Amino acid sequence: MIMQVSRQESQLTNWFLKNSFPSLPILSLIVISNPQTIIRTAPENHKLHYKVIHRDALPAKINQMEHSITEPSFSEKHLKKAVRVMNKHHIDADFSILGRYNLTEKDLIQGVICENCKGSQLFRRHGTWLCNQCQQSSKTAHIHALRDYFYLIGSTITNRQLRDFLSISSSSSATRILQSLNLTSSGVNKGRVYRLNFDE
Repeated sequence: MIMQVSRQESQLTNWFLKNSFPSLPILSLIVISNPQTIIRTAPENHKLHYKVIHRDALPAKINQMEHSITEPSFSEKHLKKAVRVMNKHHIDADFSILGRYNLTEKDLIQGVICENCKGSQLFRRHGTWLCNQCQQSSKTAHIHALRDYFYLIGSTITNRQLRDFLSISSSSSATRILQSLNLTSSGVNKGRVYRLNFDE
């Protein structure tokens, strides 16, 4: 992660220079989202302690960074121009997560996984997801699985694809799940395609 951040700092610095903007200080952090993660550094790398932080420390760190810069590097004019140029040069990421790691849909674990015991597959009964392992129940556990589908496979899904991915056999149950999400759709009957929108 350290090397990645350093590379991104260098790329951003070069981008500003290439587009004739004044040089400016670029301050970066690596934020660990899991509060249980223990951050340790070797004595010779003690400076990393200030660069790698837990998410709870982020607001205070940003405030500290803001106060460490006393002279503005960008005028209001330069700032507005930088925003315009960045928007013009922006390209949405377009890549397959599965393709990046040389995986296929068959490599994915099918079904709805219990969020409580982190491994057991839930089964659906009377509109509720149940876990045989910890007895946890949920009406909406399928949303987590469909979010994974959205990011790993694609933004559209059919009744058949939903049944396969969630490991349910009932077409009517799949329809009820899709309808409960208030998704936009196109086509009719077996050809109906639903558009997932977890990026909003």
